[in-house]
Amino acid sequence: MTTTEETIATKGLVLRRAQARWYDALAAVLTLGRERQLRERLVELARLTPGERVLDVGCGTGSLALAAKRAVGAAGSVTGVDASPEMITLAMGKASRVGADVAFRPAAAERLPFPDASFDVVLSTLMLHHLPAPLRREFMREALRVLRPGGRILAVDFSTPSAKSPGLLARLHRRGGVPLDAIVSLQRDAGFRVETTGAVGIVDLQYAIAASPLPGESAARAGEAPATRSLPPLARPRWIVVAVVVAALALHAAVAGQLGSRVALSAAGVVAAVALLVMFAVHVHGARRMRH
Repeated sequence: MTTTEETIATKGLVLRRAQARWYDALAAVLTLGRERQLRERLVELARLTPGERVLDVGCGTGSLALAAKRAVGAAGSVTGVDASPEMITLAMGKASRVGADVAFRPAAAERLPFPDASFDVVLSTLMLHHLPAPLRREFMREALRVLRPGGRILAVDFSTPSAKSPGLLARLHRRGGVPLDAIVSLQRDAGFRVETTGAVGIVDLQYAIAASPLPGESAARAGEAPATRSLPPLARPRWIVVAVVVAALALHAAVAGQLGSRVALSAAGVVAAVALLVMFAVHVHGARRMRH
């Protein structure tokens, strides 16, 4: 087994120890506790079926890879790679705790350590924006190489933040997003046939599914316009309404001068404590559901 202490040379953004440790908790908070629903939606988009061989590139702490393993079953296989040894360590620990047979190893997206035609599906979710433009092109060529003819790739990333609606998740990522048309261009330039594109249905995530060409497939077919299928928004959790109402009432009371300074301070402290408890509960609940 490849050691998780191995240092991977890459010009892409690599999340280190402190960032990796809080990654799952941050994802739970920023998705308002809907990270499990998001993973299930991504698995559905990838159209995973029992027995398929799946490669998750930029797998992070392994949550999506574990969901993919449940979809492909015992007859299938899932491998996760990430340039961050710390992320791989966390992913291996997560797989061990739930008894999932998923292989994790450190590797750079632009240099996938696998033979040609090794996989049926490649997953690239929230990873492209971590790579500079030249590495994105190299990764797509590598993805095509390791896919069998007729295999497919699911690429998901943030749309480019706009001045009007930048999106909280995208604003917190230092390298922003990757426009959907840029993802489509990357796939086509590598030699893929783009099949379907659209919105994922949470924040400003967009996806593109493309297929590896079959032997003798014409260039004209590779250039066909993809179908558009945007998914409905994921439902917001009920607790968010209560939290917003409590915060709004406390703020209104403080601003209107209906509370003394000490009481206002106490109210603000209560709101902050409730918010922290909610965020912690969301993270714990998601972790428990992940074990099942």
